[in-house]
Amino acid sequence: MTYVATCVFREPVKTYYLDPGDLELHADSRIVAETARGLEIGRLKWQPREMNDDALKLPLQRILRIATAEDLAQYENNLTWEENALQIARDRVAYHDLPMKPIKCEAMLDRSRLYFFYESEVRVDFRELLRDVASRLNVRLQFQQLNARETAQIIGGVGVCGQPLCCSTWLKEMPSISLKMAKDQGMSLTPSKISGMCGRLMCCLRYETDFYREQNLRLPTPDTPVDTPEGPGRVLNVNVFTEEVCVELGDGRRVTIAGETLREIRTQRGPAKACKNHVNEGGSCDPQSGGSCDTSETGGCGGGCGTSDGKSKKGGGCGDCNGACVSKKKKPAREAVLV
Repeated sequence: MTYVATCVFREPVKTYYLDPGDLELHADSRIVAETARGLEIGRLKWQPREMNDDALKLPLQRILRIATAEDLAQYENNLTWEENALQIARDRVAYHDLPMKPIKCEAMLDRSRLYFFYESEVRVDFRELLRDVASRLNVRLQFQQLNARETAQIIGGVGVCGQPLCCSTWLKEMPSISLKMAKDQGMSLTPSKISGMCGRLMCCLRYETDFYREQNLRLPTPDTPVDTPEGPGRVLNVNVFTEEVCVELGDGRRVTIAGETLREIRTQRGPAKACKNHVNEGGSCDPQSGGSCDTSETGGCGGGCGTSDGKSKKGGGCGDCNGACVSKKKKPAREAVLV
């Protein structure tokens, strides 16, 4: 067990474990520590405590001292100096006509080094810019390239939900986001509706995707045929929260049925026998297009989508569906959804 102090510096999202030594520290204490970047002022999240050595990367950086009034005054002066340095960097970037967008400057407490963050979609040769800016500021510079998500994390802001951005407040890692997550949740695919301040897909699309995917497997999808206690019908819409399914019957009536009822009926009916040309076997016959893929000795479809010769009007494995199931990649059949 090691006695450690949990601190934060410029980025409130990331926490660092430091060696408090013999200092008497309390929550929210301002401290000066030697980090991997240099001398910085930080803040304790809570009082030092013991932690298991397995959870730490030893040896720990030491806390040098509790921040004095001079340290805090120097820190405030550095903030003003950073703004001036950023403006100089922007002017020189425009002068050298480089494809980069200056975002932020961060100086170490003793101004021994200045970190310059910029956004660019391409690799930039900034050697001439580095010499130019370093000579004007008389400081050692280090450039760091950011992507769109990292830029939003550093700048911060408020999302469409009205709350501060997750990436700039508590999200420690950038999750991978795909357009399929928005589709699974039935969201509008309009870019302005599903994009964050960074211009990329919102990170919060991932938070509930597991729930929606599980519910989509338990419930039928819209515009698919189902059996109900009142006869066969076609699904109009599905409420994944209440598990209620709105079904339009053959006589035009619309009824709302519990998903559990549909699953019970599906279980009583039993699974359909797949033909040789089923998508699970590498073929093109898919029950999602309306067929039941019952049986066929010729590799076609003997179910609701029609033919047994394995050829459709558009060259696929089904006939009555007018080739709607043609050339589809392997995917789980919807007949197996309601089990």
